[in-house]
Amino acid sequence: MTVATDSTLPKRQHLLALGVGMLVLHFVLLVSSASNVWRLQPESQKWGPLQTRVLNTETVQPPPDSAVQARPAARPVPRAPAREAVTLSPQTPDAGLQALASAALPPPIETPAELPANIAPPKETIEPIPPIVKPAEPAAQPASPNASALVAKVGHFPDNTQINYKLTGQERGLQYHASGSLKWQTKAGTALPKAYEAELRVKAFLVGSRVWRSVGQLAENGLAPARYSDSWRGERAAHFETGTQKISFSGNLPSAPLLPGAQDQVSLFIQMAATVSAQSFAPGAELNVQTATARDAVNWTLTYKADEFIDVNGDRLETQRWVCLPRGKYDSQIEMWLAKAKGGLPARIKITQVSGNFIDMEMRNAEALAPLPD
Repeated sequence: MTVATDSTLPKRQHLLALGVGMLVLHFVLLVSSASNVWRLQPESQKWGPLQTRVLNTETVQPPPDSAVQARPAARPVPRAPAREAVTLSPQTPDAGLQALASAALPPPIETPAELPANIAPPKETIEPIPPIVKPAEPAAQPASPNASALVAKVGHFPDNTQINYKLTGQERGLQYHASGSLKWQTKAGTALPKAYEAELRVKAFLVGSRVWRSVGQLAENGLAPARYSDSWRGERAAHFETGTQKISFSGNLPSAPLLPGAQDQVSLFIQMAATVSAQSFAPGAELNVQTATARDAVNWTLTYKADEFIDVNGDRLETQRWVCLPRGKYDSQIEMWLAKAKGGLPARIKITQVSGNFIDMEMRNAEALAPLPD
């Protein structure tokens, strides 16, 4: 029994030492390699809120110019000008009335507004804009050398009458309708000279009337106007001063020399009526006359274009179509259809502006008038 006990004792001590060694090894491995397993967050996050950053306050120097390529400055994009809204109102025909006898009413020339003195012009410009070259404005045409003077004798003037017209017009692309009339009256009797009045009137709804009037004397060789007026929102006038042989205008406009046989825009219709009633013309014939508006007086050349027929209340009127072409940049083309059956008075009048706007007056009927009162 003693021998067996002594032989097993070293084996037990060896096993015990081996077990203790294994426990020590596991403990060391557990402490050294798995220590981070128990940490809930990294050190940087755990202590981050308590750390203080130190900022570098040294000025950062820009790189040398050679290392930086300069960027071109962005060009300002020019804005397109706002387009003005066009509003059509019931009074739009008001502008259409300006088309009548528009040779007297050239549109104003607008000049660009200057910058205030305290505003400096911009230093940079987008691009140099080349100057706009305006075409030379045509000068007033002289009288055609082949034209004859407009002469009418007293016995060929029409009786006192008024012609009523229906009017169709176009202004800024908008068509409108109105009514018009041409009135002609003289004093009774055969003694010369005697007073006359001629009036062209246009009436439009909500706008009222515009009136062109000529007054003067009917003499042996035709009409001698004394005053011509254009009345619409005020009055402009031309005065025929026989004493000084000039035509003066309101508004301090320059005067014009008074030439023999001069007419105005209304008396011209009556003088033409007497002329075609007394003489026979062939197409292509030309007549020359100094014609005054409310602002100037220049030579007009009227050309006989053709014979044309016009329907008036079912009746066909034979007419002569005469045309006065524009003489300057703002003048209008004037056409008149003269009917001998109506004393040579116009059965139709059409005035077309350079912009394309026009008025077209066609005869509706005629009525006799009494002489002018004494």
